[in-house]
Amino acid sequence: MVLTLLGVVCALGFSCPAQAQPPSALAIDLSQDHVDITMGFAGARFVVYGTKNQPGDIAIIVRGPDQQMMVRRKDDVGGIWMNRDSVVFDNVPAYYDVALSRPAREIASQDLLEDYDIGLDAMQFLVRDNVDETTQHNFREALIRNRQAHGYLPLEPAPILFVTNDFFRAVFDVPPDVPPGSYRVLAYLIRDGQIVGSQARELRVAQQGFSARIYSFAHDHALAYGLAAVLLAALAGWGAWAVMRRE
Repeated sequence: MVLTLLGVVCALGFSCPAQAQPPSALAIDLSQDHVDITMGFAGARFVVYGTKNQPGDIAIIVRGPDQQMMVRRKDDVGGIWMNRDSVVFDNVPAYYDVALSRPAREIASQDLLEDYDIGLDAMQFLVRDNVDETTQHNFREALIRNRQAHGYLPLEPAPILFVTNDFFRAVFDVPPDVPPGSYRVLAYLIRDGQIVGSQARELRVAQQGFSARIYSFAHDHALAYGLAAVLLAALAGWGAWAVMRRE
C-alpha cells in the first residue's frame, strides 16, 4: 500500500527519494589507461585489478582494434614456391590476450565462450571467402600460429591471481610493435555457466614524441616517406662501401 501511494505521488510530479542502486557485482581498473609508443619502445606491461562481491570465476579480455587479414598458402610450382590459395578474415584483433581464473571449459559452455570471445578457441574470425570448413579451419590455424609468433595472440591464458577471496589481479604484456589505437579491457564474472557481472575499460595505445611525427608523416605522405626510406638506405650502403674501400 505504501509503495502504491509513493508511486502515485511520483507520477503526479512530486519529488521522490532516489532508490538505492545495488552494488556492482564486479569492478575493475587498470594500473595505467594508456601506453605511449616512443623511440626505442620495447613493449609494456600493465595490470588489471578488481573486486567481486559474489562467488564466481573471472575472465578478462584485452583486444582491439579489429582489422582484416589475408592468409596465403605457398605451394611448390615447378621448383618455385609461389602464393596459391588465400583466405580473407574479418574481425581479427590487432592484439588479443585473455586471463582466466580457471580453464575456459570449466567456467562455461562453448556457446557462451564463443558469444563473448573468451579464450583463443572461442574467437570468431569472420571468413569473407566462400570456402569449405576444412580449408577455413586450416587457414584459421595458420593465422593463429602467425599471430602467436609475433606476440599478438597468447600461447595460453594468463592466470588471474586472487590476493583475497574477492580482490584479484592479472598481468598483461603488450608486444613492442603493437599497432596504435583504442583497446578494450573486458572483465566478466561467471557463475553456474552464466555471466552475472561485467565491466569494461579502455586502454589507449598511441605514438608519442618524434616517433609520433614519423608515424604521422608515413601515413599522410606515404610516397614521400617511401622515397626517403630508399634514399637513406642507399646513402647508408654507399657510406659502408666507402669506409670498406678506404680500408
